[in-house]
Amino acid sequence: MRITEDGTNLTARNQYIRMCIARTLIHIMEVKSLEDITITELVKKANVSRMTFYKYYKSKQEVLSDYMYEIVNDYMEDARKRTDIGGLHDYKHICHCFQFFKQFSDFIKILLNANMYSVIINALNNYMDSYVLPTSNRSRYELYYYAGALCNTYIKWVETGMIETPEEIASIVYKHVGRKD
Repeated sequence: MRITEDGTNLTARNQYIRMCIARTLIHIMEVKSLEDITITELVKKANVSRMTFYKYYKSKQEVLSDYMYEIVNDYMEDARKRTDIGGLHDYKHICHCFQFFKQFSDFIKILLNANMYSVIINALNNYMDSYVLPTSNRSRYELYYYAGALCNTYIKWVETGMIETPEEIASIVYKHVGRKD
């Protein structure tokens, strides 16, 4: 069972339904602006009822936030299993971060096109507060600074077509913010 950002317990079925709604919304946003998408259209295409939608979400924006939270949570789980990437500020860890999030670049572009940068940074700050801060000797604001630097670099990398490899981007970031925890 997984716990969401708001503390809700999710069964596999609950999580599946939430992800279906999110993926459907993202798919529609590839051709239509968020404001032009109705809940009726979303639930019909996601093959769920309005009641089901409102059981999990209050708004379309909340759907996107939840999906971003899931991505960050998956990253956290993936990084936790890895013994070969070192600490948060190590080159290998930074490289892993860019490699992992590269697969979500289309979703990030959709969020940026919808002027929803806050969804991205809020999920990263939540990650820093929940998973990094309790075991770090750094202040909350140092962690926010670091998350913001990584986030902005990643976004600009995505916007410019990801021409550089994750290793090249990680090398640039490491040179400026990398140091032992």
